[in-house]
Amino acid sequence: MLSTKQIALGLYVFCSILAVIATIVDDDLMILLVKPAVIPAILYYYLTIKKTKINWFFISVLLLNFIGDTIVLLEIKDQTLIIMIPYFISYLLLLRFSILDLRKMRIIKSGILLAALIFGFLMYVLYELVQMFADTNPELIVPVIVYGIVLGLFGCIAVYCYYAKITAFTFYLLMFVITSIVSDVFYMLFHFLFQIPFLNYFEFATQLVSYYFVVKYFVSRKND
Repeated sequence: MLSTKQIALGLYVFCSILAVIATIVDDDLMILLVKPAVIPAILYYYLTIKKTKINWFFISVLLLNFIGDTIVLLEIKDQTLIIMIPYFISYLLLLRFSILDLRKMRIIKSGILLAALIFGFLMYVLYELVQMFADTNPELIVPVIVYGIVLGLFGCIAVYCYYAKITAFTFYLLMFVITSIVSDVFYMLFHFLFQIPFLNYFEFATQLVSYYFVVKYFVSRKND
């Protein structure tokens, strides 16, 4: 017999797969029915595997992502800036936890160098992305730069934490950051440069996968 956590995980995977399929076949009704169920499903999974009291900061992160996903469904004209707001706030909350983790790590010069190189690379990617829409959407330049710097800093901290201490929670933190960065970059590529459907599908799929990693991060860091 399947355990509750297995059922919860299965529900999340099922909803995520259906949401990706609905996006690929462009079935609006299916998307409206399935996509909003992904966050509640991963929340259910979190509640079944947590071994400590509920972390309301994490619940806030999921709620903000749910709001962002809902805004996407509304298909508002020029919605990029509006979509960024809830996701940006969720990154700020997660950045707070990563900084708390970082403070517990020992100082490793090679790790600092690696993190600095990663940050430099991410800032180069950010610069190239901004150039894509600087002429057509100048109002997005500052918000995207701020958003990108925060996400880049978050990524560097995740890299350093994993380099300094290879454990379950640092691994899940790193995987969450990687999937989030990939998702955001592919979103920008699809909406401002290449109108290739695959980019949209891949961006959406990595975003859904990131929810699993952030749940595992919060649960494992409490038990580490």
